[in-house]
Amino acid sequence: MRRSGLIVLILLAACGKPPAPEPKPAVVADDPVPKGDPVEGARVARRVGCDGCHSEGGKGGGFDIKTAEGDRVVAPNLTQRRHGYDDAGIAALLREGRTHDGHRPFGMPIKMLQHLSDREVRDVTAWLRALPAAGNPGLAESAITPATMKQLLDGTHPYANDDRPDPGNMPPAAPPTEPLALGRHLAYTTCTECHGWDLNGFPGDDAPSLVVAKAYTPEKFARLMRTGEISTGGKSKTGFMSEIATYRFAPTLTDAEIAALKQYLDSR
Repeated sequence: MRRSGLIVLILLAACGKPPAPEPKPAVVADDPVPKGDPVEGARVARRVGCDGCHSEGGKGGGFDIKTAEGDRVVAPNLTQRRHGYDDAGIAALLREGRTHDGHRPFGMPIKMLQHLSDREVRDVTAWLRALPAAGNPGLAESAITPATMKQLLDGTHPYANDDRPDPGNMPPAAPPTEPLALGRHLAYTTCTECHGWDLNGFPGDDAPSLVVAKAYTPEKFARLMRTGEISTGGKSKTGFMSEIATYRFAPTLTDAEIAALKQYLDSR
């Protein structure tokens, strides 16, 4: 009891009146962590490429690459792999590249996914949990040669750091609402996988620095995001951006999000 309360009780007792009972403090329960929204999670998962690499419905195999060195990288069946992760484990995988058994998630763009907000991670988790179980008996397993693994571990492989987060990364609780900040968030959670971790492209890669966005009017940029048509008309140089736009961006990005992304890319 605080000292002032004790003094009050003594004075009341001296007056011959029984002290009134002190009101009990209200018990406020800790707010539980809100559950994710599987519908919004499906939108985020499509935008960032989860159901591109892992195929529609998470059955795996949308990404299946063989290298001249003898490696094979296959995106696994998410409806099977999800059982190895609790919700915190999924967050650790997306944010930190920490798998349930300690293997490196080679081919998974953690440098991009690390920027997802807490809410987006919960939504993607809810989407993943809600996926119907999907069989894919012909799905191959990834196989990394010892030589490639050595390059990954010593940092000499071209993609050595793509599955590792930046030290001290602090993602937001929710996507920003201010347009410029929202545009930056969308760029770093959507575009860095192909256009470079700093959005200035990867050396020797076909995907350009996103300084090219400044050559687009807002109308043509929106057309690119909706139809895959570049500013001069037709498909992108390799066709990949056009394919990504129609599969990932057209069904998911709102008009306001496209405008915010354009505003941020123009501001760089």
